[in-house]
Amino acid sequence: MSSIPVFLTSEKHHILIVGATSAAMAKVGLFTPTGARISVIAPQVTDALREAGLLPEDTGRDLLIHDRPFSEDDLEGKTLVYIGVEDDLTEERILRLANTRKLPVNVIDKPAKSNFTTPAQFSRGPLQVAFSSGGDAPVFVRRLRSSLEKILPPSLGVLAAAAGAVRARVKTIIPDGTRRRLFYDRLYDNAGTYADLDQTEVERLILGAARTHRVGATTGQVQLVGAGPGDPDLLTIKAHRALQQADVIVYDRLVSRDVLALARRDADLIFVGKREGDHGIGQDGINRVIVEEALKGRRVVRLKGGDPLLFARAGEELEALRAHDIHVEVVPGISAFQGIAATTQIPLTDRAHASSITLVTGHLKDGAYKDWARLAGEGQTLAVYMGVKGAPKISAGLIGEGVKASTPVAVVENGTRANERRFYGTLATLPEVVTQNNVKSPALLLIGDVVSTAADLAWAAKESDRLVATA
Repeated sequence: MSSIPVFLTSEKHHILIVGATSAAMAKVGLFTPTGARISVIAPQVTDALREAGLLPEDTGRDLLIHDRPFSEDDLEGKTLVYIGVEDDLTEERILRLANTRKLPVNVIDKPAKSNFTTPAQFSRGPLQVAFSSGGDAPVFVRRLRSSLEKILPPSLGVLAAAAGAVRARVKTIIPDGTRRRLFYDRLYDNAGTYADLDQTEVERLILGAARTHRVGATTGQVQLVGAGPGDPDLLTIKAHRALQQADVIVYDRLVSRDVLALARRDADLIFVGKREGDHGIGQDGINRVIVEEALKGRRVVRLKGGDPLLFARAGEELEALRAHDIHVEVVPGISAFQGIAATTQIPLTDRAHASSITLVTGHLKDGAYKDWARLAGEGQTLAVYMGVKGAPKISAGLIGEGVKASTPVAVVENGTRANERRFYGTLATLPEVVTQNNVKSPALLLIGDVVSTAADLAWAAKESDRLVATA
């Protein structure tokens, strides 16, 4: 079921919980600390509350307790209704009356009968995290909550409460919004520093850190971030953090939409990619964009497919940023040759086939092709980036230098993505493989005997043997 994620202001609500079951007591325990007004109604409900340790003298919280059966008047003034009774007729009656009054009603553990559900949740001080699958996958929700609870330390709650208490004073010390957000980002990254401290001490430390934080008209910073070959699961944790903290993201054509979806929602996205027959704003234009954005005091992510230092013209961008004394950091990424080796299960080096691997681009700055003489052959693996258009010249050049025409070749388009396509052939048939399958960029060429070990080829060989054996 689809649902609307909403947090309600607790002190503005009066919750009615009907029932003395363990499920009803669980709801009492869940809502008692929130400060909402709570009425609990059922025969022997006092005994159930006592057994659960939820009486006001146990919790120190107010609770309206009615040791009697439900009546229609109990719905008056209530804003949320929970039903946790064992009797089906009573359940149906309360549900019908609540629906007639158009009240939000939850029949505990029966989402099909409810018009709202209460998500799984946990908190760290003022930080509240809620999860819901609409009742479709409760085990997944439980596992997700458990995973997050493990990685978010309890000290984060104290830090959040302290940050909230001094928020106005921090705003006075760091008036610039971007600088202040960067300060809080750094505070979160160092949450472990504040473990085992009380809130008053943490407040003092936060204010001290704010006073020493650089403020005023300072330049921003730039991160050259590797987006990987396309599968968002291959993005590094640091790259994901950079996307979440960026004010502006300058990205190229090789960055997948799935990766961009992980960016901070209010970040500005600037496309600077090149397309067939369209070079866009060019490298000089890209350099100008990232410099100008950084000089505005913004946190800039220059997002590049694969690894930012491999065939990505990072050197020119680093030079431009350094010329303006802009702080720059490089966040590495998984390159296409690594991701594709994984999806095809081709070991790029192998004791039986290759002791070295060479990475080349299919064209150079001046458009000329490389001298292929020492790049491939027996005992070597060659990975060619941007080699689709140059496939005929690559094939002819390598064969002309003595590389066997029968050398296995893999051509992989959109490697690691959902629309990945894989084709196999030999060095001699490479041009045909590209043209007959209409291979488009981004694509990688893998050339060498290691290609013969690809999982696809191993499966095909096994299937062929099976067919021969059964013929």
